[in-house]
Amino acid sequence: MTDFKIGDDARRRATDQLEALRRANDGRVAWDTEAPADFTYLYDPDHVLLRVEDARDFEEAVARIEGVFDSAPERQEDPLPDVLARFRLPRRRDDQSIGDVLDLLDADPKFGPDRVTPDHYLHVTPGGGGTACPATEPEETGLTDPWPPRCPDADDKREDVSVVVVDTGWHPPAATDPRTPWLAGVTGDDELNGPVLREYAGHGTFIAGVVRCLAPDTRVFVEGFAVGAVGGGGILESAMVRELRQALRHKPRVINLSAGMRTRRDLPSLAFRLFWERELERHDCVLVAAAGNDTSPAPFWPAAFPWAVGVGALDRDGRVSDFSNYGVSADVYALGRNIVNAFPDGTYECRETPNKGDLRVFGTGLARWSGTSFAAPVVAGLIAAEIRATGCDADTARDAVLARAVRVSDPVIGPIESLLPPYC
Repeated sequence: MTDFKIGDDARRRATDQLEALRRANDGRVAWDTEAPADFTYLYDPDHVLLRVEDARDFEEAVARIEGVFDSAPERQEDPLPDVLARFRLPRRRDDQSIGDVLDLLDADPKFGPDRVTPDHYLHVTPGGGGTACPATEPEETGLTDPWPPRCPDADDKREDVSVVVVDTGWHPPAATDPRTPWLAGVTGDDELNGPVLREYAGHGTFIAGVVRCLAPDTRVFVEGFAVGAVGGGGILESAMVRELRQALRHKPRVINLSAGMRTRRDLPSLAFRLFWERELERHDCVLVAAAGNDTSPAPFWPAAFPWAVGVGALDRDGRVSDFSNYGVSADVYALGRNIVNAFPDGTYECRETPNKGDLRVFGTGLARWSGTSFAAPVVAGLIAAEIRATGCDADTARDAVLARAVRVSDPVIGPIESLLPPYC
């Protein structure tokens, strides 16, 4: 992989992250620009997504494209049965990209535009322009308590509330560790950590800890994707909607998703739109999503959907963090800089510029981390706590929490809605 403008740390960091993502996915990661650090979106180089009802029209449209394919596209297992179809494209004779093929389909008057999309990668990490979610790699901390601090349980507990964190997996020892008592009873898919910590290990555990600090005594389950490998910090949207369907089996009132993506032409994600229409809308459940760390107003999905609660990050002084996305992806902002919470013990080798190769030794059960990844569970926890305290439905709890936000004017991006600490 070559970056023709590799000179600054931000660009080097973006390239480091993409290299990690490609290694973890057998090289099956493509981007929409020549230099990797300039990417807008990431995608599978051979697969596309479309509505099941459009499948026959799609196959006929592909057959009308001359001189590109050696054979017909192959339908794979539907990511959302009978709703969302996934096709593998055959080899292109001149190595045209997915974008080139979609341009041809968009121009077909018998087929029409925007009916087929790439299968995009959501990322726990890489973001265009050299920023990421999380915005930093985990750092050691001398603190012995979490920040934001633990809230007391509500006196009037009317509701047993389930929260699912869809993330990299769970570190089971944290549930019985005397250093992290707020995680007692949390369960999830074992991340299989060892003494040498993999990249992005602990991400889901840290987020579960933030939720539990804001919403004590809620039931928290960490639904792990790419458990044991963590996918280089990324997962295809087709795989993510499968994970979200799995998450709904736990009957959550709140789902926290600290991952997201840009898309081709910034169009709404088809996979998430269909998941909402056919699955999530039928449940008493709110999806809270990180707004992303591209320092951009461009839509970051699923946070940018009106049915999701998109969360941007604040520094301790209440200003928007310099890495946080804003605009349509951030309905509200919460503390996202230098969060402290649970993290596995072990040795971590930094993979990203400018700290690449540095060793960090974690031995206190806690770490310090920054990003919209960690602002999102603040809001998820507040919504869960509202449900538990009042017995209201998830939408009412969401509205109540958002109504507490203070409208302030950030000196850089203008008026925003901020949930400022303290949170309890």
